[in-house]
Amino acid sequence: MTLQPASGARDLNPQQVRKNHLIASKLSSLYQLWGYERISPPHIERLDTLMAAGGISNNEILKIVSDEPLGLRPEITASIVRAASTRFNKYERPLRLWSTGTSFKCNQNIDGGIDIEESFQSGVELIGTKAINAEIELLSLLIESLEVIEIDQKYKLTLLIGNTYLLELILSSFDSSKQDQIKNILCDLDYIALSTLNVRDEQKMFIKNIMNLRGSPDKVLTNLKNIYDSNSYIDYLQELFKIIEPLAKEKRINVQLDPTLGTKYKLYSGLTFSLVSSSSSAPIILAKGGRYDDLVKKFSSSDHNCFGIGFSISIDKVRELVSSSEEIEINKEKVLIAYKQSASLYKALKRQKEFHTQGIVSLISHEPLKTNDATDQLLKSNRCTKIQWID
Repeated sequence: MTLQPASGARDLNPQQVRKNHLIASKLSSLYQLWGYERISPPHIERLDTLMAAGGISNNEILKIVSDEPLGLRPEITASIVRAASTRFNKYERPLRLWSTGTSFKCNQNIDGGIDIEESFQSGVELIGTKAINAEIELLSLLIESLEVIEIDQKYKLTLLIGNTYLLELILSSFDSSKQDQIKNILCDLDYIALSTLNVRDEQKMFIKNIMNLRGSPDKVLTNLKNIYDSNSYIDYLQELFKIIEPLAKEKRINVQLDPTLGTKYKLYSGLTFSLVSSSSSAPIILAKGGRYDDLVKKFSSSDHNCFGIGFSISIDKVRELVSSSEEIEINKEKVLIAYKQSASLYKALKRQKEFHTQGIVSLISHEPLKTNDATDQLLKSNRCTKIQWID
C-alpha cells in the first residue's frame, strides 16, 4: 500500500524547515522591536469564529468531526480578534500582537473533491486604533519585514493598495441589482463577463476604464478626483501615500493604487493591500492584509475602540525567493564522533557536549567502527563533513 499525504498537503524536507524557521525568527525579532507581543491562538476553533462574522464562507473551512461545530483555522486574524474581544478585553488599547503558525484552507478541485492548502505564515495585528497612523505603522512594518527577510533582488516587488470604500463609491454609480455582478467583474478583471453584462454601452465603457485604472497613486487619485471630486477617502489615501511611497521606493518596492483590489475573504472594511512578487510563471502574493473594523465590532461586546488592522506573510512562498546562503553557512560544519570500543561511548558523549558548547553540529556513531570503509559510509549516510575519533 502506498501512503500519500492528504490531497493538497505536502511534506517539507529538512532544508525547507530550516529556512522556514530562519525566516520566522527574523520576523519575530523585528515584530518585538516594534513593540508587538506574541500570541498563540488555537488551530481549532468554533465555526462561528472561523467564519469571521460572515467574512469567510462555511465551504472554505476544513471541518472536524465532533459533537461541536469545529474546524481548522483558514487564517489567524479571526482567532486573534476573538481572543482580543474576550480574554484580553480588559487590556489597554492599542493591542500590538504577533503570531506565527499554520493555517488550513479548504479548496474544491475540478473533480469536486477537496484540496487542503496548508500554509505557514507570520503576521501582526494592531487592534484599537482608528487613526491613519495605524495604517502607516503596519505598512512601514511590512516594508521593513522585507528588508530583514532579504528576498533575492532579482524578484521585483509591488505593493498593491486599495480601499473597500473606494470600491463602494464606484459601485454606487450603478443600479443596486447589478452591483454584486459588477463588483466581481472589477475585482476579477473579468473582461469576458463584462462583454455579456446587461448594461448600457457607456456604462460598460466606464467599467472598463475603472478596470484599467491602476498604477501610480498620484495618477490614479487625480483621475478619481476628476470623476468623483474630492472626498475623505481620496484625501486619506493622498496622506497615506505621501509617507509610504518614499519608504517603499527606498527598498526598491513599487507602489500601485488599485481601486478594485479584491480579497478572497470579506474581512476588510477600509484599507486593503497585497505584496506581490514577479516570477517566471505568474505573480506570487507574498503578503496581504487590511483594516477590519467591522470584524472587531461584531466580535466585541461594546462599540468602544472597535478598530483593527493587520497583515500576514506567507513564509512558504517567501522561502522560495530567499537565498539559502545564510542557512547553508550556519550548518556548514557537522562532525561525526567515532570510537572503536563500546567502553568509549561515555567519552564520546562528553566530547559531543564540548562541540555543542561551541555551536558545532555533532553526532555519535551508534556502533563501534572497525574499518575505514565503515567510517566513510557512516560519514556519507549521516551527511557529516569530518570525523572525530575518541580512541
